[in-house]
Amino acid sequence: MINETFLSHLKPVELEFIQAFIYKLTSDKITLDTTNTIFSHTRSHYHTWTTFIACELNQMTLEQEVVATGKSKTTCFHMRHKLYAAIGAHIRNTLLKGIVKIDSTFTGINLKGMKAKNMPRISKVRGKSKTDANHKHKRGINSHKVCIVTAIDEWDTMLFEIAGNGAESTEKYQKYVERFDKDCTIVSDGKQAILEFASNNQFQKDTIRPKPNQKNYTSRNGNSLGEVNQLHQEFKQMIKHYHGVSIRHLQHYLDWLVFRKQMKYQIKAEARKTKAYMLAMKGTVPFVTKDICSFELPIDVFTLYQN
Repeated sequence: MINETFLSHLKPVELEFIQAFIYKLTSDKITLDTTNTIFSHTRSHYHTWTTFIACELNQMTLEQEVVATGKSKTTCFHMRHKLYAAIGAHIRNTLLKGIVKIDSTFTGINLKGMKAKNMPRISKVRGKSKTDANHKHKRGINSHKVCIVTAIDEWDTMLFEIAGNGAESTEKYQKYVERFDKDCTIVSDGKQAILEFASNNQFQKDTIRPKPNQKNYTSRNGNSLGEVNQLHQEFKQMIKHYHGVSIRHLQHYLDWLVFRKQMKYQIKAEARKTKAYMLAMKGTVPFVTKDICSFELPIDVFTLYQN
């Protein structure tokens, strides 16, 4: 029986051998089953991975993870993004069904990790303010903000995706229409983009309408956007905790935030690291460590800052 005790004595190469042997019994073919997984190009064994996952579930910094795992800061950084990528596929497997609450949030474009000479704008220093005559700071929601589409259904299935830059629009929501069940009901605060998205796809609508001279946070059916607003607040706290997240890696951090939140709802605290490990084993990691710092940007910032 495969359980935590059994896995604790296995190293990735041993796990690879067992998986290959089982595959041979069923298909007479041996493949490298650790390719494109979190185990690819790593010598870390089960105990190291579960310790690292426990650190990530508790939002520890890289420096703290170095102490806990005994690995270098660079190795922990690579392990983080391999883990986030493996988990990302898992959280996208389920459709949003029933009552779906939807809204968007925004954050600035962070070019953390990019060399100053390669930046499309002047670099910024934490805690200080620099002025750039060519790229002046814009107020409010504008093209220099990242739009993150958010949706949560009544079973706590979540969508938290970078949709582009600038204000929310029907097109931004339409990118993720395949994540919605055809019979779902869209709860929103009445923004035109969301109403058009719901109408174009024949979704039912439950809108939170403003009332004269008083605040109103619920629809006629008693639905609110409380869960969505809470996720947005946790996102802002995460950004503050990590002193900003690079736009290059932001989607991975959004995926992990969603996964952590779902784990808190569904799994007891003492079982979370093992459950996360088992799910990460099944996930696909379509890159090697040398590619992590050269991921394609989700937004064309070079064209953006030229305008």
